[in-house]
Amino acid sequence: MSNVSLFIFLVTVIVTGLASSECPVDRDIDLHDEARLHRDLTCPYNGDYRPVKDHKNTVVVKIRLALKYMTFDSTEEKITIHSWVALNWQDEFLKWNPSDYGNINEIQLESHEVWSPRLALFNADANSYPSDRIYTTCLLTNNGLMTCVPQLAHTGICRTSLSRWPYDEQNCTLYFGSWMHTGEQVNFTFYNSRPVVLDDFQNAPGWKLLKVVNERLPGKYTCCPNSTYPMLKYTFILRREAAGPAAIVVIPSIVLVLITLSSLLLDVKDNIRLMLVCFSLFGHFTFITEIGYIVPKLSSDTPIILLFVRDSMIVTLVGILETLLLMSLRKRVVPAPTWIVSVNRLVTSGPGKYVVFTEFDPCEGLEGKTITDEGTANTSEDRTRINMDWINFANFVNSCVFIISFVVYLILVCTYIPRDD
Repeated sequence: MSNVSLFIFLVTVIVTGLASSECPVDRDIDLHDEARLHRDLTCPYNGDYRPVKDHKNTVVVKIRLALKYMTFDSTEEKITIHSWVALNWQDEFLKWNPSDYGNINEIQLESHEVWSPRLALFNADANSYPSDRIYTTCLLTNNGLMTCVPQLAHTGICRTSLSRWPYDEQNCTLYFGSWMHTGEQVNFTFYNSRPVVLDDFQNAPGWKLLKVVNERLPGKYTCCPNSTYPMLKYTFILRREAAGPAAIVVIPSIVLVLITLSSLLLDVKDNIRLMLVCFSLFGHFTFITEIGYIVPKLSSDTPIILLFVRDSMIVTLVGILETLLLMSLRKRVVPAPTWIVSVNRLVTSGPGKYVVFTEFDPCEGLEGKTITDEGTANTSEDRTRINMDWINFANFVNSCVFIISFVVYLILVCTYIPRDD
């Protein structure tokens, strides 16, 4: 008897629950025209298949890219574009007669309720977990024309070229298309007018977008002669905003050049010249260490500003060696070799005198120095003549080194110092 009572109790609970889940009769309302249209369109619809009545027909999907924001990471070699992507195609199963639904010509549908194209980025960054599905509200017209405008962010790989750093320009290319459908099934193409819109675009920090070039690739391959896999190619040309890096890198490079050249014009007396050129070499080492923290290190090519600093260090090192040589020549008290005397005469009597523009002070303390060995004279006039031979030769060497250094620096500046075109 207890089992029968338990059964009756369970049946009563279930029936009561079902009755309570139903809407009250007074709450039932008639569907308005838009609700009826939505119900009639989506009830028999299956979004897993292409919206064509004949499988041989092609779904033409037009795309317009409205760029909003862009970021570029030259260290990680990644570019991210934030945009509104307008997708437009014809759905043969979503048509109606407006007169049957209160003259409604358009209606909003969710993208997951209907078939929508799956737009894939082929050179996407795998770490960003890209998805080719769209989730947004779409606009449908009575002739079956569907338009969806999802807000998407695409992150792609962009190989950087930093040879002209910090005035470098980067060309980043993104390839879009269908991952599995052929061009005969889903044909991606551009809008006829304004395929790329930049009205509300904002530049990324440190970068300026110069131009966007769009191109449709037909996607014909020898492996698949009967099918095509078209792609939409977008090329973004970016230029670095180099006011800050230029002040940190380019201007100090020019200053180091001026210090090195200025030191070559000084007299070697009192070690001032040696101290200045050594300071220039120390500045090169410090400078190249500091810019090592700024210059991106993962580029396939070396920034030419580093090559400039490297070659400038070599010129400065030559200046140090030349300064030591001149200091030694000034203190020579032995007669100069015949070829040095001949060079001095040739320079002073010929056009070479116009090359010599540096003149060292001939007053060098020779007191206490006598030259009596090996047949050399020890008079004051002989010592002065001997000292002048070495000083004249030192003037000639220093002038030649300065001219060569100036020409080398001029070539280095024209070749390796990047400029803002």
